[in-house]
Amino acid sequence: MKSQKELMVIAVQDLIFCRQNIFDNIVNLALAGELSHLADAVDIGEKYEFTLNHFRGLKDNNVNALIQMCELIEGQIPVLMDENDIDITELNFNI
Repeated sequence: MKSQKELMVIAVQDLIFCRQNIFDNIVNLALAGELSHLADAVDIGEKYEFTLNHFRGLKDNNVNALIQMCELIEGQIPVLMDENDIDITELNFNI
């Protein structure tokens, strides 16, 4: 049986993964909607890194709701890590 700390490490990793999935949905929704003009601006094989700031101020209510969800998760991760004495080195980012 895993200890409470081990379970919290897993929970934090899951939150990080969840936040990334939500962010991916923000990108996809924005590029299919308000930012559709950018979808053709990047060639196949090219990489571009978006941040939440790229999507702030969009009128799409769905994008804005997902931004709020990302921000909530981002705010809680360090709180949970601090409360459970989890060091960043304990997290596995290759999951």
